[in-house]
Amino acid sequence: MRATRAVQVLLSVLPAQQPAQGGRKRRSALQAQGVQVNRVTVYRALDRLAEAGLLQRSVDAQRTTRYWVANTLAPAPSAHMECKACHQPMELDDSAAAVQAALQALRQAVAQTAGVHNPTLDVTVQAECAHCAHGQ
Repeated sequence: MRATRAVQVLLSVLPAQQPAQGGRKRRSALQAQGVQVNRVTVYRALDRLAEAGLLQRSVDAQRTTRYWVANTLAPAPSAHMECKACHQPMELDDSAAAVQAALQALRQAVAQTAGVHNPTLDVTVQAECAHCAHGQ
């Protein structure tokens, strides 16, 4: 993959850990930094970066795609939460020992039952956010 100025700036405007919505906001951020690109170019770059393992991608129930920079040094399993009512991402401390233990156990189970090596996990947990749970 070519490291064009647009790709380099695109990586710089993506969040490091939490999912953020894709193309539209990223294109605005690129344009604010003087990089003029069209919408298709941004989405293609995001998809290529995800395929290369530099980004992680998550698609929610409303088919909204979110991207964030992958941890390429130690690709640990990750978990994300999404409100099943409003589909907004919610905070989940996936570095907590209990969450990491559960993810590692799932990773080992997948590797043993499916006969694959080094599976990568990106788990989405659906729950209700406080706003939706209280009907506000």
